[in-house]
Amino acid sequence: MNYSIIPATKFDLDFILTLNQESLPAVSYLDLKKINYFLKVSSYFKIFQLDNKPVGFLIGLKPEIDYKSENYIWINQRYNSFIYVDRIIIDANYRNIGLGFYFYNHLIQSFYKIVKNIICEVNIRPYNKQSINFHKKYGFKEIGVQDTENGKKRVSYMIYKINL
Repeated sequence: MNYSIIPATKFDLDFILTLNQESLPAVSYLDLKKINYFLKVSSYFKIFQLDNKPVGFLIGLKPEIDYKSENYIWINQRYNSFIYVDRIIIDANYRNIGLGFYFYNHLIQSFYKIVKNIICEVNIRPYNKQSINFHKKYGFKEIGVQDTENGKKRVSYMIYKINL
């Protein structure tokens, strides 16, 4: 498999926006303003390329940034050494072939001995079976649940402890 993981840039905006919108409601809505914000504040914002074609992206945030997400706030109030995975999305045509594992391995290598945890949330209402199964298979464990968006969604917070 010929793949690369490269930094996201302003030239990737259309790809990121399109892939995100195709993945609703498994992920939250994203617009160009928010993508540009992530380009400025993210500790990890990468594009997964397969044979030089973008097929996925991952956004990771460290603690204590100004981000109003209910999920990020919940995690930030409970943990101080983490990368929060705001979203990891692989194009539907390329799922279930291990790309998410490569992405998480790269994320962990990037922050090994820098942070203790990788933390994310996965929708349990609406139920995102594919993401729940993926994260459990990778080794994530549930650390809490919360209703968000005024009860419209319910999320499971999951953690992967990096060996320090």
